[in-house]
Amino acid sequence: MEHNWLSGVTCIIPARNEFGHIASIVSNALSVPEISEVVVIEGGSTDDTWMKCKEIEKELSPVVRCYQQTGIGKFNAVLEGAAQAKFKYSIIWDADGTVPLECTKRILLHALLTGNPTMGDRLRGTIEQSAMQAANFFGNWVFAVLWSPIIRSKPRDMLCGTKVFETTVFTSIPRELQASDPYGDFALVATARLLNKEIDSVVVDYKARTYGETNIHRWSGGISLLKTTLLVYRMLIKKRIIDAKSR
Repeated sequence: MEHNWLSGVTCIIPARNEFGHIASIVSNALSVPEISEVVVIEGGSTDDTWMKCKEIEKELSPVVRCYQQTGIGKFNAVLEGAAQAKFKYSIIWDADGTVPLECTKRILLHALLTGNPTMGDRLRGTIEQSAMQAANFFGNWVFAVLWSPIIRSKPRDMLCGTKVFETTVFTSIPRELQASDPYGDFALVATARLLNKEIDSVVVDYKARTYGETNIHRWSGGISLLKTTLLVYRMLIKKRIIDAKSR
Protein backbone atom coordinates (compact mmCIF):
# COMPACT_ATOMS: atom_id res chain seq x y z
CA MET A 1 0.00 0.00 0.00
CA GLU A 2 1.37 3.40 -1.04
CA HIS A 3 1.31 6.29 1.41
CA ASN A 4 1.53 9.98 0.63
CA TRP A 5 3.50 11.10 3.67
CA LEU A 6 3.53 14.81 4.46
CA SER A 7 6.87 16.56 4.90
CA GLY A 8 7.65 16.66 8.61
CA VAL A 9 8.04 14.49 11.69
CA THR A 10 5.58 12.50 13.78
CA CYS A 11 6.58 11.96 17.41
CA ILE A 12 5.36 8.61 18.74
CA ILE A 13 5.22 8.34 22.53
CA PRO A 14 4.39 4.89 23.96
CA ALA A 15 3.32 5.42 27.56
CA ARG A 16 2.43 3.00 30.34
CA ASN A 17 2.30 4.15 33.98
CA GLU A 18 4.00 7.44 33.13
CA PHE A 19 1.60 9.89 34.81
CA GLY A 20 4.52 11.76 36.36
CA HIS A 21 6.36 12.19 33.05
CA ILE A 22 3.86 12.42 30.21
CA ALA A 23 3.04 16.15 30.38
CA SER A 24 6.70 17.21 30.35
CA ILE A 25 7.54 14.72 27.58
CA VAL A 26 4.77 16.07 25.33
CA SER A 27 5.84 19.63 26.13
CA ASN A 28 9.45 18.81 25.24
CA ALA A 29 8.41 17.19 21.98
CA LEU A 30 6.34 20.21 20.99
CA SER A 31 9.31 22.49 21.69
CA VAL A 32 11.20 20.88 18.78
CA PRO A 33 10.38 22.89 15.62
CA GLU A 34 10.87 19.91 13.33
CA ILE A 35 8.13 17.88 15.06
CA SER A 36 4.78 18.38 13.34
CA GLU A 37 2.53 16.20 15.49
CA VAL A 38 2.62 14.09 18.64
CA VAL A 39 0.87 10.72 18.87
CA VAL A 40 0.62 9.21 22.35
CA ILE A 41 -0.30 5.54 22.73
CA GLU A 42 -1.27 4.74 26.31
CA GLY A 43 -0.95 1.06 27.14
CA GLY A 44 -2.97 -0.25 30.05
CA SER A 45 -1.66 1.99 32.81
CA THR A 46 -2.63 1.37 36.42
CA ASP A 47 -2.01 4.99 37.39
CA ASP A 48 -3.70 8.10 35.92
CA THR A 49 -1.64 8.26 32.71
CA TRP A 50 -4.68 7.95 30.43
CA MET A 51 -6.58 10.67 32.29
CA LYS A 52 -3.58 12.97 31.92
CA CYS A 53 -3.30 12.12 28.22
CA LYS A 54 -6.91 13.13 27.66
CA GLU A 55 -6.31 16.43 29.47
CA ILE A 56 -3.29 17.12 27.27
CA GLU A 57 -5.16 16.19 24.10
CA LYS A 58 -8.10 18.43 25.00
CA GLU A 59 -5.75 21.37 25.38
CA LEU A 60 -3.45 20.72 22.42
CA SER A 61 -5.52 18.86 19.81
CA PRO A 62 -5.13 18.38 16.86
CA VAL A 63 -1.34 18.67 17.15
CA VAL A 64 -1.43 16.12 19.99
CA ARG A 65 -3.56 13.01 19.60
CA CYS A 66 -3.87 10.31 22.26
CA TYR A 67 -5.07 6.75 21.84
CA GLN A 68 -5.50 3.78 24.12
CA GLN A 69 -3.54 0.77 22.93
CA THR A 70 -5.63 -2.10 21.59
CA GLY A 71 -2.77 -4.64 21.70
CA ILE A 72 -0.08 -5.52 24.22
CA GLY A 73 3.55 -4.47 24.66
CA LYS A 74 5.75 -1.54 23.72
CA PHE A 75 6.37 -2.64 20.14
CA ASN A 76 2.66 -2.93 19.50
CA ALA A 77 2.18 0.55 20.95
CA VAL A 78 4.84 1.93 18.61
CA LEU A 79 3.21 0.25 15.60
CA GLU A 80 -0.20 1.58 16.59
CA GLY A 81 1.35 5.03 16.83
CA ALA A 82 2.98 4.69 13.42
CA ALA A 83 -0.38 3.68 11.96
CA GLN A 84 -1.66 7.13 13.00
CA ALA A 85 1.37 9.01 11.65
CA LYS A 86 0.89 11.53 8.86
CA PHE A 87 4.47 12.58 8.26
CA LYS A 88 7.49 11.20 6.40
CA TYR A 89 9.66 10.66 9.48
CA SER A 90 8.74 9.24 12.87
CA ILE A 91 10.70 9.52 16.10
CA ILE A 92 10.12 7.15 19.02
CA TRP A 93 10.27 9.27 22.15
CA ASP A 94 10.11 7.18 25.32
CA ALA A 95 7.87 8.58 28.05
CA ASP A 96 10.29 7.77 30.89
CA GLY A 97 12.26 10.98 30.43
CA THR A 98 15.66 9.26 30.63
CA VAL A 99 17.13 10.72 27.43
CA PRO A 100 17.47 14.51 27.78
CA LEU A 101 15.71 16.86 25.38
CA GLU A 102 18.89 18.22 23.81
CA CYS A 103 20.15 14.70 23.14
CA THR A 104 16.86 13.67 21.57
CA LYS A 105 17.01 16.73 19.32
CA ARG A 106 20.51 15.72 18.17
CA ILE A 107 19.24 12.30 17.11
CA LEU A 108 16.38 13.82 15.15
CA LEU A 109 18.45 16.51 13.45
CA HIS A 110 21.09 13.97 12.44
CA ALA A 111 18.44 11.74 10.87
CA LEU A 112 16.89 14.63 8.97
CA LEU A 113 20.28 15.89 7.79
CA THR A 114 21.59 12.53 6.59
CA GLY A 115 18.35 10.77 5.71
CA ASN A 116 19.63 7.72 7.61
CA PRO A 117 17.79 5.84 10.35
CA THR A 118 19.37 7.05 13.59
CA MET A 119 19.41 5.66 17.12
CA GLY A 120 20.74 6.92 20.42
CA ASP A 121 23.98 5.59 21.92
CA ARG A 122 23.82 5.94 25.69
CA LEU A 123 27.00 3.99 26.44
CA ARG A 124 29.21 6.64 24.83
CA GLY A 125 27.49 9.41 26.75
CA THR A 126 27.17 10.32 30.42
CA ILE A 127 25.12 7.81 32.40
CA GLU A 128 23.63 9.04 35.64
CA GLN A 129 24.21 6.86 38.69
CA SER A 130 21.55 4.13 39.03
CA ALA A 131 20.16 4.87 35.55
CA MET A 132 21.37 1.57 34.04
CA GLN A 133 21.82 -1.78 35.76
CA ALA A 134 24.81 -4.05 35.21
CA ALA A 135 22.64 -6.52 33.31
CA ASN A 136 21.81 -3.82 30.79
CA PHE A 137 25.48 -3.02 30.26
CA PHE A 138 26.22 -6.68 29.64
CA GLY A 139 23.24 -7.09 27.32
CA ASN A 140 24.28 -4.06 25.31
CA TRP A 141 27.80 -5.42 24.93
CA VAL A 142 26.53 -8.81 23.71
CA PHE A 143 24.06 -7.36 21.24
CA ALA A 144 26.52 -4.74 19.99
CA VAL A 145 28.91 -7.54 19.03
CA LEU A 146 26.14 -9.58 17.40
CA TRP A 147 24.69 -6.66 15.46
CA SER A 148 27.94 -5.14 14.22
CA PRO A 149 27.96 -7.24 11.00
CA ILE A 150 24.28 -6.47 10.45
CA ILE A 151 24.52 -2.70 10.53
CA ARG A 152 28.10 -2.60 9.22
CA SER A 153 29.43 -0.46 12.04
CA LYS A 154 30.47 -0.89 15.66
CA PRO A 155 27.52 0.16 17.80
CA ARG A 156 27.83 0.36 21.55
CA ASP A 157 24.13 0.62 22.35
CA MET A 158 21.51 -1.42 20.50
CA LEU A 159 18.80 -0.97 23.13
CA CYS A 160 18.23 2.79 23.35
CA GLY A 161 14.54 3.40 22.76
CA THR A 162 15.02 6.78 21.07
CA LYS A 163 15.14 6.18 17.33
CA VAL A 164 14.21 7.96 14.10
CA PHE A 165 13.10 6.20 10.92
CA GLU A 166 11.18 7.07 7.82
CA THR A 167 7.61 6.13 8.64
CA THR A 168 7.56 3.66 5.75
CA VAL A 169 10.01 1.49 7.74
CA PHE A 170 7.34 0.99 10.43
CA THR A 171 4.82 -0.12 7.82
CA SER A 172 7.29 -2.51 6.15
CA ILE A 173 8.25 -4.71 9.11
CA PRO A 174 7.93 -8.42 8.21
CA ARG A 175 5.33 -10.31 10.23
CA GLU A 176 7.87 -12.73 11.66
CA LEU A 177 9.83 -9.84 13.15
CA GLN A 178 6.68 -8.28 14.56
CA ALA A 179 5.97 -11.56 16.33
CA SER A 180 9.54 -12.08 17.57
CA ASP A 181 10.66 -8.70 18.96
CA PRO A 182 8.84 -7.55 22.13
CA TYR A 183 10.20 -3.99 22.04
CA GLY A 184 10.67 -3.25 18.34
CA ASP A 185 14.27 -2.01 18.50
CA PHE A 186 15.74 -4.86 16.50
CA ALA A 187 12.77 -5.30 14.17
CA LEU A 188 13.00 -1.67 13.08
CA VAL A 189 16.76 -1.73 12.55
CA ALA A 190 16.54 -5.03 10.67
CA THR A 191 13.75 -3.73 8.44
CA ALA A 192 15.80 -0.65 7.62
CA ARG A 193 18.68 -2.92 6.61
CA LEU A 194 16.31 -5.04 4.50
CA LEU A 195 15.47 -1.77 2.74
CA ASN A 196 19.24 -1.24 2.24
CA LYS A 197 19.43 1.78 4.52
CA GLU A 198 22.50 2.77 6.52
CA ILE A 199 22.10 2.92 10.31
CA ASP A 200 23.70 5.74 12.29
CA SER A 201 24.20 6.29 16.02
CA VAL A 202 24.33 9.56 17.94
CA VAL A 203 25.82 9.85 21.43
CA VAL A 204 23.26 10.71 24.12
CA ASP A 205 23.26 11.05 27.88
CA TYR A 206 21.12 8.84 30.09
CA LYS A 207 19.32 9.93 33.25
CA ALA A 208 17.70 7.95 36.04
CA ARG A 209 13.92 7.82 36.20
CA THR A 210 12.22 10.35 38.44
CA TYR A 211 8.83 8.60 38.45
CA GLY A 212 7.67 4.99 38.34
CA GLU A 213 9.56 1.86 37.37
CA THR A 214 10.74 0.37 34.11
CA ASN A 215 8.20 -1.64 32.11
CA ILE A 216 10.96 -3.81 30.61
CA HIS A 217 11.38 -7.46 31.62
CA ARG A 218 15.15 -7.72 31.32
CA TRP A 219 15.80 -11.47 31.30
CA SER A 220 12.82 -12.80 29.36
CA GLY A 221 13.12 -9.81 27.04
CA GLY A 222 16.80 -10.53 26.52
CA ILE A 223 16.07 -14.10 25.46
CA SER A 224 13.44 -12.86 23.01
CA LEU A 225 15.92 -10.36 21.58
CA LEU A 226 18.53 -13.08 21.13
CA LYS A 227 16.00 -15.15 19.18
CA THR A 228 15.14 -12.07 17.13
CA THR A 229 18.82 -11.52 16.36
CA LEU A 230 19.20 -15.06 15.03
CA LEU A 231 16.07 -14.61 12.93
CA VAL A 232 17.46 -11.37 11.49
CA TYR A 233 20.71 -13.09 10.51
CA ARG A 234 18.77 -15.77 8.64
CA MET A 235 16.66 -13.16 6.85
CA LEU A 236 19.58 -10.95 5.84
CA ILE A 237 21.72 -13.88 4.71
CA LYS A 238 18.82 -15.13 2.61
CA LYS A 239 18.50 -11.67 1.04
CA ARG A 240 22.32 -11.61 0.61
CA ILE A 241 22.52 -8.33 2.51
CA ILE A 242 25.15 -9.86 4.79
CA ASP A 243 27.47 -12.77 4.15
CA ALA A 244 27.06 -16.07 6.00
CA LYS A 245 30.70 -15.75 7.12
CA SER A 246 29.70 -12.75 9.26
CA ARG A 247 28.04 -15.01 11.83
